[in-house]
Amino acid sequence: MPLPVPNLDDRRFDDLVAEAKARLAVHLPELTQIAPGDPVHSFIDLFAWLTETILYRANLIPERQRRVFLNLLQIPLRPARAARGLVCVDASPTSVLLPQLLPDGSQLKAGKHALTTVGVLQPTCLSLQVLVKQKLASSDLTALGISLQDLADQFGLRKGETPTPFQPRRLVPGSELLDLEDSLDSAFYLACIAPKQLEKQLMLVRQNLAGVILNVAIAPADNLTGEAVNELNPRKLVWELASTGEAGEAIYLPLDVLADSSGGGRQSGVVRLRLPKNHGLFHSFAQTDPMFNGVGERPPELADRVEASRVALWLRLRCPEHPKLRLGYLGLNGVDVLAQGLKQDLIVGLGNGQPDQVIALPDRQIEAATLQLDVEENGAWVRWQRVDFLAGQAADANVYTLDAQSGYVYFGDGVSAGRRPPSGARVRIAAYLFGGGRDGNLAAGLIKEIVNGSPRHKLRHEWPLTGGLDAESVEQAEKRIPQFLTHRNRAVTQTDFKRIAEANPVNPVARAEVKVGFLPGANIAAAREGVPGVVSLFVLPPGAPALGHTPKPTQGLLKDLFGYLLNRVLIGTELYVLSPEFIPVAIGVTVQLRDAETEQQTLQDV
Repeated sequence: MPLPVPNLDDRRFDDLVAEAKARLAVHLPELTQIAPGDPVHSFIDLFAWLTETILYRANLIPERQRRVFLNLLQIPLRPARAARGLVCVDASPTSVLLPQLLPDGSQLKAGKHALTTVGVLQPTCLSLQVLVKQKLASSDLTALGISLQDLADQFGLRKGETPTPFQPRRLVPGSELLDLEDSLDSAFYLACIAPKQLEKQLMLVRQNLAGVILNVAIAPADNLTGEAVNELNPRKLVWELASTGEAGEAIYLPLDVLADSSGGGRQSGVVRLRLPKNHGLFHSFAQTDPMFNGVGERPPELADRVEASRVALWLRLRCPEHPKLRLGYLGLNGVDVLAQGLKQDLIVGLGNGQPDQVIALPDRQIEAATLQLDVEENGAWVRWQRVDFLAGQAADANVYTLDAQSGYVYFGDGVSAGRRPPSGARVRIAAYLFGGGRDGNLAAGLIKEIVNGSPRHKLRHEWPLTGGLDAESVEQAEKRIPQFLTHRNRAVTQTDFKRIAEANPVNPVARAEVKVGFLPGANIAAAREGVPGVVSLFVLPPGAPALGHTPKPTQGLLKDLFGYLLNRVLIGTELYVLSPEFIPVAIGVTVQLRDAETEQQTLQDV
């Protein structure tokens, strides 16, 4: 039981007024009758208000001292996390020439929200259709009135050769799951189609596309969970260009993947592909006999023959590691987008030559990793480095610390905690991103404007932004920071693992449970318990549970948390960060109404 704390504020304004009047009657008996509105009442009310204010402020002293002590630990509040997503920017469908590049850091708007693109984009006029060769079962053939022998005779197969029936199926990105479960060859076929206005200039379109870097937006189907850390590495996706050989057969040429921010489709991102400089390698396969569309290595048939004649090129996407690849979205001309604003080339202050100088940035919720700060020296800008702590830094070290949530920059004392900015030297912000929070989790279709964009750029927003989290409140920090004194950032006890996981700054965790000695296996039956040195941590991400949609950790969360904890465990600890397996529980509830008139409202609330 904790020690009882005396309450210094156990009386309110009315109590103080009543006591003052009683004492006044004792000490000044001459004031036998005081009418309402007498000046004495005003003095009584004034001193009662002053007394109550002093008591209130006196009660804040312990809270102030507690926060001062917590600030000495130099553990700042966590800033907001920005939502991430994808947008597509197409070129005008009326011009063969490619428009100007969309530069890195371009600004977008969705109502009051400012957003920033990541990476350079070359918009094209191409649209995308995603197709697969869907296998047909014997029952499907029978329903169509076709037999395997009919197919063998039609295609002239030799005796003993058995046809493998399929039908082309178009998948609509963003509206349905892109799944290779029933695919014949475990591959997506991507038809890159020129606009109708440029059908007669298709050859010029191909010539302008030769050697271009094509941005393909890609997103996973869902937040897949993982139970083995070695499976969380980025997987390799194979991107190929469909072309024709000397005999007219379909061949596939591997494309150079310059960058892949999706980690192989494990998260929303953009794959940058370099197209060949020889436009003669592009082929539409529109002039072949329709009977042979999709046969062998050929791409499947498009539903619309008119669109088939406008195909500028075909791409094929497959994943040898995961033949049954499942995706949520694919789109051409994609670019990563953050729900944050961008500031560049901003003078924020002058050096005063004094120790421990503090400069306030014009924004709060700064993305610390993006802050680039320069100090002017001898007419040139010198880049200073951000560090976590100034203590122990050399006197001539060009370093500073940042409070990302409040937007304050702290410089050293010039003795044992880093260098001071010279007196009169300008301090410049080369760039930083700011903002974030849950408000940035925008649904598809809400981003509609490119700030100062070209009229030849057409914006599409077909995939939502996710991952935005609000900044940590003072109350939340007051609960988290004292835990640092118990575990000292080292995972030793069972409680340490739980608290460090829930307080990690890398990837938010709503709940963590530790199972000591639990060694996971390929399945639950193969798991072992009581194994010395093994610690298994089960985690859940933030999110409101819904019927049939229990929050599950993503593979990225498991990987990030494993890497964070691995640097804090004791030598010899075998650590596993796992996703829990949920067991369905059925509960029967009987609701008895007291008022029949509220039946509908009561049932809805339940």
